[in-house]
Amino acid sequence: MEDKTTRQLLADIVRLLKPVSELSQEIATRADLQAYTENLYNQLVSLAYEDMDFLRNMELGQMISPEWIIKRDELLNRAERLILDAPNAQ
Repeated sequence: MEDKTTRQLLADIVRLLKPVSELSQEIATRADLQAYTENLYNQLVSLAYEDMDFLRNMELGQMISPEWIIKRDELLNRAERLILDAPNAQ
């Protein structure tokens, strides 16, 4: 083994660890994005169930009230916000 100074050894260690550090940062970023995307997905699924329940209560010939329109608009606005927050939204 060649004789290296402590500085040289430390420089070698830093050089060798740099790719590991970069990879760990990439993994952490991807994990954060995955968690964020999963959270949005879960919120959308919950909203979809709420929408289904809302629509399931409608019957043929039923009058649409102002309250119904308000609830519909609220559900649509929530869906729009979640979709626009999603990664790769257009």
